[in-house]
Amino acid sequence: MIEIDWKGWKRALFDVFFPGDCPICERAAYLDEVSFACLACLDEVAWIEKSRCKTCGVGMDGMEYAGLSCKNCREFPPLFTFGRTMFFLNKAGQSLIHQLKYDGNKRILEDIPLFLKRVPGYLEFITGAVLIPVPSHPKKIRQRGYNQSAWIAEALAKEAGVSTVAYDCMKRVRNTSTQTKLDRSERMQNVKNAFALKDGTCLDGFDRVVLVDDVYTTGATLDACAKALIDRGTKQVEVATLGHG
Repeated sequence: MIEIDWKGWKRALFDVFFPGDCPICERAAYLDEVSFACLACLDEVAWIEKSRCKTCGVGMDGMEYAGLSCKNCREFPPLFTFGRTMFFLNKAGQSLIHQLKYDGNKRILEDIPLFLKRVPGYLEFITGAVLIPVPSHPKKIRQRGYNQSAWIAEALAKEAGVSTVAYDCMKRVRNTSTQTKLDRSERMQNVKNAFALKDGTCLDGFDRVVLVDDVYTTGATLDACAKALIDRGTKQVEVATLGHG
């Protein structure tokens, strides 16, 4: 009996109508036949594999920083309890985030299984949790047509298995200005009281709540979301992002 490579046919058909390139080097996708991005390009991403802040999860260079917090978490203790992030925003990491966030290249998330293999403990961190994406304002959703954080939460939940669910239960009640050029205090003020839970949201029965976003910069947005959850009775909030920088 001839075995048909349906996955390969699906990719080939998809490429005819929706052509795409490696998000890092921009050569043809699936050159290695196992990943959307080139495996060599994924090697260029600054993965956070070992030493990291015990609070936010950002990588910390040098000696093994067992049990220590980074400067940002020491000076501005977050409301969330723990966090994990996959990679620093070097040139390769920035390319992944930019194409996902601004170009809507969802196919990048087909490589999530490979991402998880490169970041020890990340899969275990999200397993068994309810993954809540940081929401976009309805105006931005209308402009872009998507919320990349919701895509990430869904992709992570799929890999973590049936004990993990993505729950899009938050809303952005103020259309805040971009955070890009703001310092930490300005970012905190910008997103203050900008988030709330959607009507009818129920988190009863969930042991762990993990906020999901594309990038962790100062943590101001994630902390504002954590406050909205805590104000509604959630006892402990954790965070998970793809990039940090």
